[in-house]
Amino acid sequence: MARVPVFLIVVLLSALAAAASGTRTLEVRTPDGRPVPQAALVLHGPGGTREVVAGPGGDVRLDGLPPGSYRIELATPGFVVVGDASVEVAESDEVVRVVLAPAAVREDVTVVATRTPAPLSTVGASATVVDAARIEERRPADVLDLLEEIPGVDVARAGGPGAASSAFVRGGESRFTRVLIDGVPVNEPGGYHNFGMTVPLELDRLEVVRGAASSLYGTDALAGAMLLVTHRARPGEAPDLRIEAGGGSFDRRSLMLGTSGAAGPLDWNVGASRLETAGDLPNSAFDLTAGAASVGVALGGRASLRIVARRQSGTVGTPGPAAYGRPDLDAYYDRSDTIAGLALDLEGETVTQQVHVGFSRARQLSVDPIDSGPYVPSWHGREGAFEVFDFPNAAGYLNDTRRLLGGYQAEIRTGSKGVLTVGAEVERESGEVGDRRETLLSPARTGTGAYAQQRLLLGRAFVTLGARLEHNEDYGTRLVPRAAVSVRLHGGEDATTLHASAGAGIKEPSFLEAYGVSFYARGNPDLDPERSRTFDLGVEQRLLSGRLKLGATAFRNDYFDQIAFRVVDPETFEGTFTNLGHTRARGVELEVEAAPGRVWHVGASYTYLDGEIVTSSSEFDPVYAAGRSLLRRPRHSGSVWVAYRGARLRAGADLVAVGARADSDFVGLGLESNPGYARVDARLGWAFPAGLEAYVAAANLLDRDYQEVLGYPAPGRSVRLGISVRIGRRDGSGLRPPS
Repeated sequence: MARVPVFLIVVLLSALAAAASGTRTLEVRTPDGRPVPQAALVLHGPGGTREVVAGPGGDVRLDGLPPGSYRIELATPGFVVVGDASVEVAESDEVVRVVLAPAAVREDVTVVATRTPAPLSTVGASATVVDAARIEERRPADVLDLLEEIPGVDVARAGGPGAASSAFVRGGESRFTRVLIDGVPVNEPGGYHNFGMTVPLELDRLEVVRGAASSLYGTDALAGAMLLVTHRARPGEAPDLRIEAGGGSFDRRSLMLGTSGAAGPLDWNVGASRLETAGDLPNSAFDLTAGAASVGVALGGRASLRIVARRQSGTVGTPGPAAYGRPDLDAYYDRSDTIAGLALDLEGETVTQQVHVGFSRARQLSVDPIDSGPYVPSWHGREGAFEVFDFPNAAGYLNDTRRLLGGYQAEIRTGSKGVLTVGAEVERESGEVGDRRETLLSPARTGTGAYAQQRLLLGRAFVTLGARLEHNEDYGTRLVPRAAVSVRLHGGEDATTLHASAGAGIKEPSFLEAYGVSFYARGNPDLDPERSRTFDLGVEQRLLSGRLKLGATAFRNDYFDQIAFRVVDPETFEGTFTNLGHTRARGVELEVEAAPGRVWHVGASYTYLDGEIVTSSSEFDPVYAAGRSLLRRPRHSGSVWVAYRGARLRAGADLVAVGARADSDFVGLGLESNPGYARVDARLGWAFPAGLEAYVAAANLLDRDYQEVLGYPAPGRSVRLGISVRIGRRDGSGLRPPS
């Protein structure tokens, strides 16, 4: 392992030497002047055929290319060349601009899959980007509304708005996915993230990469990684002011204020919102206050500084598994999430550097003030085998965790065909956890990591190789590799692309698993990290001059050394945690996206998941027995959506279908399966002159009765109405254009 830093230094120096010999520059830009990093081009001309890749800033340095006229062939599907698809290269040093515009079904640029902006079709890994146009059209009530449309992702809400909610990627546990907001990790130590209060305020982009991503992000990224990005104003964007007010079913009331723009070296986007709803069950009221900001400043030359911040705080009632009997009328939890980050970027001709720091805090206090008494659960003629008791705690159970992260990253152009990314990070985790009637657990630990990733164009193949050396105070030092390849079989607007990836992942134990002091659940400081090994292979086909995109991916994920509770003394029930569990998930993901007309956009996805418990992680509950299906991860799931975006009229509808899945009532009723369901959501909006817009959005339009988690009824039909006004509009319709 001591050789790894030497290897990185050698690669770094050779890359700098290779990148320094260019004599001409191609600027690869969109029509509005934004760079297209890591776009692959093929030049045909007097110098023969030359494959080149745009660097982090969208520039290509050409060394030794004879002068003359060169025809440009795009090796990156989803873009078209604007104007003449050729460039003239002269003998003198000069800058030549190549303008690329998105095809009808646009090519998304991902950051989370490679830690550097790259066209989605070149990364090799399975990734999905939900852009600003789709987010605005979907009008999601929460981030889970967006996630459930992504293949390979399953969601589970324990009730209505604000309730505890989880996301599962490719059969992994809810704690197996790294979640970042504006680059700041927000998982609690041990990996879990409660999506219940994660709202899409000022959200510009959502990215999900499926497959182990620990080679880039270290702990938590066993099954994948998610990135949420706050909107950033573009250079020259006129300042605006936005006000939106709404109301609807279940006494819903909402208000949002925001402003964005750019002036001189400064750009900003700031928003705040307030939401209140009574919920559709007793004691399911939810209120939330949230704010988000992204502020950037150009420091001169190619240096820039960006500050991001997000804060959301709310209270939600927790009636419990109300489908089985009386709801708890007094229990609730208060939750607040705080995120702050700062990034200093320095862009050079061959090297782009970034220094970043981030802080996140998740604080949840669960309170049950009054003993509501025992009851016997019942469900459709079934009666529970035992009484269910209330466990009052007026002081509350506290889970207050913090992460502080600092790091450095460099992107280095390696010749004209590759980009090398190297970096190092240190992360400090701390918190207070436990029953506030007792002494709180106050653990802390530090993790460090160094990573390297080489992306290289080899003919028609984009190859990505990477690894991370991670050291954690709990489990020591581990090396996690990853490899991916994307092969373009033929180019043009109707391109065929094959992609494959393989990787390993690791995850640290939670604070309770490692440091718990309870007699009945004592922490184990000798736990190994939970591990994963993931593979996938897929194909993407574009048809009809780029207006139709089809995708299919087969995958297999194995999760090892999963941490389980184990009783060590059957007489006293003394217990601890150990590495026991092994699960595997394999399946197929299908995607379709089409733009049949200028104002129409449709899409669909389907996931087949065969998930199985190989080695049990529980000695007590048969739902976790070896050979059983994975809890709350359906075998079949999918979605279909259609959107219309005219000059004034905006309309859309979504069908989300989820098949039967393994579950448990956990109250003695003997239920071990949750029936499937289908839900339809729809929206309609009209943009008036002068930046005024009115809309109506309906969720569960057909008023279906279903439960995403057994015992916790999902809300019935709900309707939201709203009106917004924008002063200083971003486009002629009063709506934010796609970014």
